Amino acid sequence: MTSPVVTLTLNPALDVASQVDVVAPTHKLRCDAPRTDPGGGGINVSRVCQRLGVPTIAVLPLGGSVGTRIAELLAAEAIDTRAVPIDAETRENITVHEASTGHQYRFVFPGAPLSPAELDDCVAQVVEQAAASRCVVISGSMPNDEAVDILSPLVASLDGVRVLVDTSGPALAAALGSGAYLIKPSARELAALVDRPLHTESDIESAAKELLESSNVDVIVVSIGAGGAIAVTHDQTIRLRAPTVQVKSAVGAGDSMVGGIAVGIQKDLPLVEALALGIAAGTAAVMSEGTMLCSAEDVSALRGYVVVDE
Repeated sequence: MTSPVVTLTLNPALDVASQVDVVAPTHKLRCDAPRTDPGGGGINVSRVCQRLGVPTIAVLPLGGSVGTRIAELLAAEAIDTRAVPIDAETRENITVHEASTGHQYRFVFPGAPLSPAELDDCVAQVVEQAAASRCVVISGSMPNDEAVDILSPLVASLDGVRVLVDTSGPALAAALGSGAYLIKPSARELAALVDRPLHTESDIESAAKELLESSNVDVIVVSIGAGGAIAVTHDQTIRLRAPTVQVKSAVGAGDSMVGGIAVGIQKDLPLVEALALGIAAGTAAVMSEGTMLCSAEDVSALRGYVVVDE
């Protein structure tokens, strides 16, 4: 049996998605019945792993009635969860699809800061569960500065495990020095890291190589939306082009990509194959509405259309 992918989500959320004809100020907007899903980077990665046939263990802090609802939704998807109780209420996020234009509006709220004891409990759970894993994914935003500080010590304690980090802001900068196996910035996040605009794929490749050489990570994968991704290692550059599909929702596309990569790593696939699976999963996610993420059937169908240039 394949060992599990362990995920850590320090800033989980209940994702609420609905649709309205027109988004307009002042007026009451009569929305469709909402869909609710458990959300946050690592949670979405676990959901994708589960759908692609790889077991997963999701570690996350949960509090209040929203935390209880997230736990129920994860149980409904048969995801093995290690919830760390916290005093604060877990946050909610809202996504609204405007039917008349096809535009999507995403309202993302801050999460409650985690105490040192709560952070320690999350780290202890990850270390314990990772003993039987080849891959740990740390994904999503950080609720406070103290959460950023756990990245390097946590990675160091996971010796022999490939750690994937997908986060943003100060946490992403910290991940570069964490010793993680792979980090996944977007092109916009990469531009912020190197402090200059990146107009072309050549610009992105050069910036990623520059960043890799000054870091202690092995792989940088830069997602470029519908264009796919550019991955750089110390030995090669891999360009992956995503198939063209009808976009229904961008929510969770990056998380689905990381989930596909994690599945490939957990199955001990060559890096290029893991990356291609990630592109297929990310592309499949945008074909689903709201916060539904990808389906295994769509990932399988799209995998053959991912173009890889090494």
